Amino acid sequence: MTCWPCPQNVEPPVNRRGARWQEPVVNPDAAELTDGEVIARSLRTPEAFATVFDRHYAAVHSYAARRAGPDAADDVLADVFLAAFSHRKRFDSSTGSALPWLYGIAGNVLKRRWRTLASTDRMTRSAASMVVSASDSHESEVAARLDSAADWLVVRTLLDELGDGDREALLLYAWEELSYVEIAVAMDIPVGTVRSRINRARSRLRALLETNTEVAR
Repeated sequence: MTCWPCPQNVEPPVNRRGARWQEPVVNPDAAELTDGEVIARSLRTPEAFATVFDRHYAAVHSYAARRAGPDAADDVLADVFLAAFSHRKRFDSSTGSALPWLYGIAGNVLKRRWRTLASTDRMTRSAASMVVSASDSHESEVAARLDSAADWLVVRTLLDELGDGDREALLLYAWEELSYVEIAVAMDIPVGTVRSRINRARSRLRALLETNTEVAR
């Protein structure tokens, strides 16, 4: 059963009168609409927003689980889609996919949780996995050196040293494989700023890693 704003396999919430949330009836032709068109329709028919949830909850949930840990992912997911629903008037209906926009909202939600969750081993391992999964040669080099050190505390510390914006841009690029244009949409910044943030994050990680290696010798 489709459940919005709840992920699958999670019981729908119960209201104060004990009644469970009921699945909305969505126009069957919604499958033919873009996310922008669905969101525009939801301004008149709020239940239509369930289509956006159905399309993207798995991707957002996966991203949240890797960033905040599986135990917190459901809460992050709920916060993201409730915020998206509340602010759906701001979405550019001419945009085809809402996923970059949702990643941007997720980034804002996760910023408030980052330093608390970073103190757990689960968050540290998730952060390390991000570095290991980076696609270009520089991130691969950094990942190999971090992996060989097997020092999760170092990984957490290095990522904490990045500015929020730089870290978010790098994670979206390396983890979610978003293009610079999609990251720009997600973070509501110019493409040139995305490029600058990713380059700065790479340089900062390299310098921090080299410094840490020297100290460890």
